[in-house]
Amino acid sequence: MKTTSIFKLLTLTLILTVPVLTAHAQGISENELIIYYSFDADSLQDGEVLDGSKNENHGLIRGDLNVVEGKVNGCMAFPGGAANYISVQNHHYADVFPELSLAVWVKTAQRGMIASWDRSEFFRFAVGDDVGGNAATTFVAFDVCCPIKDWWGETDVADDEWHHVVATFDAEMKRIYVDGELDAEVATDTNNKMIGKVITRYGFIGIGSEAPAFNGNVGPNWAFNGLMDEFLMFHRVLSAEEVTHLANVPGNPFTPVEPAGKLSITWAQIKGKK
Repeated sequence: MKTTSIFKLLTLTLILTVPVLTAHAQGISENELIIYYSFDADSLQDGEVLDGSKNENHGLIRGDLNVVEGKVNGCMAFPGGAANYISVQNHHYADVFPELSLAVWVKTAQRGMIASWDRSEFFRFAVGDDVGGNAATTFVAFDVCCPIKDWWGETDVADDEWHHVVATFDAEMKRIYVDGELDAEVATDTNNKMIGKVITRYGFIGIGSEAPAFNGNVGPNWAFNGLMDEFLMFHRVLSAEEVTHLANVPGNPFTPVEPAGKLSITWAQIKGKK
């Protein structure tokens, strides 16, 4: 009787534990992935940053950008200045859309633009901002249109240390994460449940956009000055678990990782105790 009870207990433990270990072993989902710039040296080719999402949304390198040692293998060093940025090919907006997530490692000591498809028309993502209560600070900022709604985090990330920053948007909630932890959230405005308008805008990494065509007008010109690594853009909301994974398991975000604790009890061992 006692042996049977132990067998049942171990069986239940396996049933409950295996799914948990499996979940922890997975990388994040590539579902609705739009752009992935690893910024590793082998992702650069003929003056372009190759898009790892396989959507071919490659980035044209403008100015004096260089790959240096980063948080995950190589990263892109942005020297600041309006002439130094990445112009995103192919991917542009011409209509509203409902969900967005942006994630990246940054190391900077000052305000600077991370990515923009024009705040006044679609969105921008930055360290610091030029409006409202974040105009003179260096919290993570995420501005969307239309109408324009600005919000930002509570943690200063411009301390010249590596930080993982994420912003997400859907019809229910807007969130900012710093280093895998929720930094700020606010309910989505009932009149602002989509991003954008019916107008064409192309995007940039490292500077603001006002571009109706590829490699068009930039602005504002507070360019990113520092290091940027593992830039990801999704047309869905990353879960809190995925954000934690990105911040705590540096490496290819889509590669499964070994669970911290392996399950050492096998079915054969259990049956042998029966």
